[in-house]
Amino acid sequence: MTNWRELNVDHGSAVPLHVQLQRQLRSRIVSGQWKPGTRLPSENRMQQELNISRNTARQALRELENERLIERIPGRGTFVAVELPQERRECLVAIVISHFETELTLLSGAEQVARDNDCLFVFNNHHGNYHEERRILGQLSQQSVSGVLLWSSAPASAAVPPLVDQGISLPPLVLLDRDAPGLASDFVTSDNVDGAGMAVQHLQQLGHRRIVCLSHDASHLAPVAERIQGYQAAMEAAGMAEFAATWELPTGGELSRAETLKLSHGSDSVTMRLLRRWLEDERPQAIFAINDYLAMLALSAARFLRLQVPGDLSIVGFDNIDYGVAFSTPLTTVAQDYEAMGRRAMEMLLERMEGLTAPPRTVRVPVTLQVRATTGKPADPTRSDNGTDRHSRRR
Repeated sequence: MTNWRELNVDHGSAVPLHVQLQRQLRSRIVSGQWKPGTRLPSENRMQQELNISRNTARQALRELENERLIERIPGRGTFVAVELPQERRECLVAIVISHFETELTLLSGAEQVARDNDCLFVFNNHHGNYHEERRILGQLSQQSVSGVLLWSSAPASAAVPPLVDQGISLPPLVLLDRDAPGLASDFVTSDNVDGAGMAVQHLQQLGHRRIVCLSHDASHLAPVAERIQGYQAAMEAAGMAEFAATWELPTGGELSRAETLKLSHGSDSVTMRLLRRWLEDERPQAIFAINDYLAMLALSAARFLRLQVPGDLSIVGFDNIDYGVAFSTPLTTVAQDYEAMGRRAMEMLLERMEGLTAPPRTVRVPVTLQVRATTGKPADPTRSDNGTDRHSRRR
């Protein structure tokens, strides 16, 4: 007889009780913890000890029986099947993302949860191309994929809704980092508004007033818009709204690591010339960049102009990319918890795969501020409101 005390259900969970029970029973059988021929607790025993209905226990056992993992012997009870199915296919989960280099930790978190739940995990890269993203999703819909984690391209709503409109049935889907308006899917992202507020408040506490937000021409993306919103809210809350300005660099969309390195070393590019001109004309005390790649460009422009960082200019990024700490001046940045995002997204996907029918959920994973060498007190605090045309590039 198995030890029923190993089993438990959460009556406050959104996951149906029979799904919770079926999942626990299945895990113990598939892992080999309960050997073939082992007797399972009766429906009455599970009803009493777990405080569930007999129908809940019966439904969980029926699903295991359909998988040929258990067998019922009249008059004797329910047992782990003596011969478990050899060709039983494990669940298959796909993740579709754009930049493997920045999302490796996220993959690690998601993969660990998938492995713990006996799911195979496959990776697909759409390289920021929504046509490729649509092709991959359409292909996955034709295969035996149990669920999909999607870090969508820009625009986020370009790939998935057209497939749905065409009548293509997609498996359960959880969106990462950016949502797709009109698509009823769970969504996991960082707390971008709070993170931007942390960055700006850090600069304000150091004595900076003229703090510029450095963005790019993909500001329609939800995480970018939220970071700008957080910046503006922090400036207003501190009574510094008059000094707020957003510079939007013409980058042609999101930057990759390679593109950023090319721009930062190419002093004659249109992007870098424009950024240097803004720094010369308006001379903010500090920059909050909506990602670390833009912070890297700001650091390069400041170096070209012989500005001291910090001192003449403080810079804060967002993302905590792996080599930010290896910059010539290690970057102060807002760190996203990619591993936690991956774990939570996979947990939510598993719940959908197991039958959860609750309304779409949004989870915002907390962020932290990593203070390094690119921020410090302003060298000349009296310069805080001497800039020219301070509102000219406000969005």
